[in-house]
Amino acid sequence: MSGVRPPIMNGPLHPRPLVALLDGRDCTVEMPILKDVATVAFCDAQSTQEIHEKVLNEAVGALMYHTITLTREDLEKFKALRIIVRIGSGFDNIDIKSAGDLGIAVCNVPAASVEETADSTLCHILNLYRRATWLHQALREGTRV
Repeated sequence: MSGVRPPIMNGPLHPRPLVALLDGRDCTVEMPILKDVATVAFCDAQSTQEIHEKVLNEAVGALMYHTITLTREDLEKFKALRIIVRIGSGFDNIDIKSAGDLGIAVCNVPAASVEETADSTLCHILNLYRRATWLHQALREGTRV
């Protein structure tokens, strides 16, 4: 059972668990939710080479968007990691089988940005129908339409 990791020590004599936001640009959403139960590390990394050694050794949780990829080799660098939450609908940038072999749970947020995606799609359809971008470009170039 090489994938079994030691228990997380938590309580009054132990510090709050370390959770890392691996590739996000800011923590404005995550910080208010996690601040009372965990220490949050903000990495802004594009690869595991950019992640601080303390995070690799102590983080029990990782939050990630889509700009970083975690292969088996990357996952093995995390010594205490128990869970990865992919903020978004997919998890094609995480080696799921290797994570399972290493005892790391992987979750995603399948309904993330559903309303925003629908809104953007409708805006693009209206833009094409009304020719807004084309008219804007013609106006800037001084072209008569």
